[in-house]
This record gives sequence, C-alpha cells and structure tokens, in this order.
Amino acid sequence: MPFTAQRLLDTTPRWLSITLVSTSSALVVSGVGFVLNLLDPFNITPFTLLLHFVWAIVVSGWVLNLKVKLYPEKKALLAIGVAVTAGSIWSAVQQWTAYLEGGVVNDITLVAGAMAMDAAGGLVVYILFHLNILGRKLGSSRSRSSPASVLTSPSP
Repeated sequence: MPFTAQRLLDTTPRWLSITLVSTSSALVVSGVGFVLNLLDPFNITPFTLLLHFVWAIVVSGWVLNLKVKLYPEKKALLAIGVAVTAGSIWSAVQQWTAYLEGGVVNDITLVAGAMAMDAAGGLVVYILFHLNILGRKLGSSRSRSSPASVLTSPSP
C-alpha cells in the first residue's frame, strides 16, 4: 500500500508568507508584553485589546490557509467567524477567572472593545485575502473569458 501525502494547507506561497509574517509579528508583540509585564491573562486591558487584534489576524490567516471545501469568498467569512469566536472565548475565560479570583468583572466597554478588535483583525485579513488572492483570480479569469479588445480607429 503506497503512502499518499495529503496536504493540510491549501494556499499560495504569497499568502503563506503573509500568514507567517503576521504570526511572527504577533509573537513579538506578545513577547514584548510579557517582558514589560503588560500581559495580564485575567484582565482585559488596552494591551489585551491590541493582542485581540493581532491574534485575530493570525487566527483568521491560518484558517484561510487550511484546506476547506468552501468557495474562497465563504472561506474568508469563515475566517472572520473563527477569529471572533476564538476571541470571545478568550474574553469569557478572562472574565470568569477575574471574577473567581477577585469577585470583580472587567468593564463591559473593554469586553465589547475586545470583540470589536477580533472583528477588525478578521476584517484586515479578509481585505488582504481579497486584494492578494481573490483579486488575482478574478483578474486572470476575466482575461481568459473575454478576448482582448482591439481598439479600432476609423480610417480616414
């Protein structure tokens, strides 16, 4: 029985490089927050809002890299949904741990801000995906489907 390699990722090299750069950037931002003691896993702070934004970009970028049987347009919407869901779960865990430790919950404005940052991060990836991947596919399919128009000028 021969071994068949099954690809887990379905992506272009350009999109994979965008995803890897965003992942390394998110790790740098998280590391800086850890070193400067800005990373508080139990409270939602302005730095946590930045982390929600950065990691939403990473999560939605990796979702777009996965091999999923969806049209690319729907795949991009799935990526936004996954980013918002993961960020909401993260916020809920932060809320519960803060409540269990100190009996205090975070400001609802910061919680809503975290969800907005998750959606904004997903939208950034959605726009990048449309500009880099879908725009190229649409442009190449238009050029194949319609012959090049020849400009004719009336002869005198």
